[in-house]
Amino acid sequence: MKYVWVMVIGLGLSIGCTVLDGWVSNPYEKNYFPLITSTDSPVPVVDPEIQQTLMRRHAERVTLHTGGGWGILGESEFNTAHSPGNRQLKNQARAVGAELVVHSREFTRREQEWVQRREYEPGERFTVNGTTIVRPGKWVDRHEPVTRQYHNYRATFLRRCGE
Repeated sequence: MKYVWVMVIGLGLSIGCTVLDGWVSNPYEKNYFPLITSTDSPVPVVDPEIQQTLMRRHAERVTLHTGGGWGILGESEFNTAHSPGNRQLKNQARAVGAELVVHSREFTRREQEWVQRREYEPGERFTVNGTTIVRPGKWVDRHEPVTRQYHNYRATFLRRCGE
């Protein structure tokens, strides 16, 4: 029975993540700038290849591909504390018709700040000498430190020339 519940919860979480992914803004799309403007619709790509590389080797890897018959469609660069998903990168690659994406990520800084959050503390019920006392729940302000780690992201979208 436990196995069934684990499967149901896992399925629910995976469906939830897929649905929520559509609601979250895609930073690769938001920060995309095309280098080739074409009136043609992008060639549909089923599953673009993603090559991870170090940020300091990004330009070198792109040059290697452009010398080997690949054309640059566009690039996307941004800095964020939120880790964009690989699915968002693939979605942008499909949207522009890229067959290959050279992707880099580099740590830039760590920031810490105090954040105020409101939490609901549920009420309590206890019995003293046969008398039951119910304390109502209440909203409480909590202060806690939050650490954010920022990274630079860079993606170059490529397609074979002549396609």
